[in-house]
Amino acid sequence: MEMRTANSLFKSRRTQKIITNIKSVDKYLHGGIALGKITELVGMPGTGKTQMCLKLCLNVQIPQQVGGLEGKALYLDTRKDFNPERLQELAMDLEKRLQHQVTDFKASNMLKNVYYVDCPNAAQLIASILSLGKYLIAQPNIKLIVVDSLSFPIRMLESVSERTALLMELHDSMCRMLRIYNVAFVITNELGYHRRKRRWQLQPILGQKHMHLINERIWLTENTDYFLGKTLSTRRLISNKV
Repeated sequence: MEMRTANSLFKSRRTQKIITNIKSVDKYLHGGIALGKITELVGMPGTGKTQMCLKLCLNVQIPQQVGGLEGKALYLDTRKDFNPERLQELAMDLEKRLQHQVTDFKASNMLKNVYYVDCPNAAQLIASILSLGKYLIAQPNIKLIVVDSLSFPIRMLESVSERTALLMELHDSMCRMLRIYNVAFVITNELGYHRRKRRWQLQPILGQKHMHLINERIWLTENTDYFLGKTLSTRRLISNKV
């Protein structure tokens, strides 16, 4: 059994981050999306959740020589929102931005390092999550796993007990992967109206149990504001500029 100092563990965790390219968000998260954690992106449709997921699939590949992880990404798509043409455009932008620092970081290679799995229903999603060990053994350099969206297939189930059971099983599987493999989970969640104390409030669709099992929650808005925090009452404004 390897024995490490707290200082060495602290330093390694500081460097194992995926930048978002949103300066104030990266600053608040001490460098970006952390490996070994579940980060949720929540917002209404059209607020840029999928766009951020695509960017993270590219940012995880930034070479180590310029401070990146030089990893790969796995994208589990439940809503058919994955857009390879948009991913190509973003890859070309990233290539151009880093062309003076690294000469062999090409957009065509970036797309080859993003693996895609179609999960059109809850059964396919849980099967894919349960198969993550197989994917990670085959591609050990995968550092980012995106589930876009986690809430969509769950809300399609009619029974509350079925939705809760599936959500807990998904979290159990994701936590097990985090204990074994050095990866980050980024999941997306939508907002919906919930009745509380005779009032309707806009809240994340996945409920309280889910909230306690994620590590970070980033709120995206239509006017490009970014908030961080678990609840509406505790979230704080981090940035209004990309």
